[in-house]
Amino acid sequence: MAIRRGLFTGSNPAKTVPRIKQPKRLPQYLKAEEVPLMLTALERRWRPMFATAVFTGMRKGELLALRKSDVDLKTGTRRVGRSHASDTTKGNREDLLPIAVGLVPYLREAMATSPSELLFPREDGTKHRPDVALHKVLRRALGRAGLVEGYNHVCRRKGCGYKARKRHGVPEPCPRCGMKLWPRALPRPLRFHDLRHTTATLLLKAGVPLATVQRILRHSDPAITSEVYGHLDVEDMRKGLDQLDFTVPEPATPPSSSH
Repeated sequence: MAIRRGLFTGSNPAKTVPRIKQPKRLPQYLKAEEVPLMLTALERRWRPMFATAVFTGMRKGELLALRKSDVDLKTGTRRVGRSHASDTTKGNREDLLPIAVGLVPYLREAMATSPSELLFPREDGTKHRPDVALHKVLRRALGRAGLVEGYNHVCRRKGCGYKARKRHGVPEPCPRCGMKLWPRALPRPLRFHDLRHTTATLLLKAGVPLATVQRILRHSDPAITSEVYGHLDVEDMRKGLDQLDFTVPEPATPPSSSH
C-alpha cells in the first residue's frame, strides 16, 4: 500500500519473508449415518442452521447473513450472495442454488421461529457475531451423540485426582477411593467448517459428478474441489489396482509311477 501511494521506494521487504509450508491434511467429515445423530443431539434452536450447513455446504458467514427473502420454497431455490456484514461472498458473486427436499422442513421451522428478516438470528432477532462459537455447539452435540474419541473418567472427590482415558462412558468406581468416576466425553475434533467437508464428501461418495459438487460448493475452479477431496478416489484406485493379478499358478501334481 505504501508503494502504491508513493510513500516507499525500493523492493518490497515482504518478498524476503520465507513462506511457511503448511501440511495438507485430509478433511474431517461425518459419515452419512452420523449426521442424523448429530442433528438430533443439537438443541432445537440450532438444528435448522446446522441442517442447512450439511444440506448445502454453505460457509459460516453465508449462513449467518442468510435472509428469509433469500429462500424460495415454492421454486425450491436459495440465493447466496452475502457473508457476515458484507454484500458479497468469498467467491465475490451471487448464486442461485437448489434446495434439497430433506432440508425443507428445517427451513420452514427457521422461518416460523425467526423474529427478524434473518433466517438464523440470535434469539432477539439480531445477527450473530462473526466469532460466534458454533464449533463449541457442534462439539457438545457430538459428545451427546456419542461421536467421540473416548472418555476421560475423572474422580471428583477432593484430593483424589484420579483420572483415566477409556473408550466407554459407563461410570465406574474410582480404584483409589471408591467414589463413582465421572466420564467426560472427548468429542471428535470437528470444526463447523467440517460440515461443509461433510456435504462434499457424502455427495462424492454417492457418485455425484465432481463438476456438480464444485458448483454446489461454489469453488471458482474444479481443481480446488479435486485437490481438497482427491482422497476420495482411493476406492476407485483400489478397484483399478485389484485388476492386477500376479497369482502364481500352483504346479501340477506329477502323475504317480506304477511298478
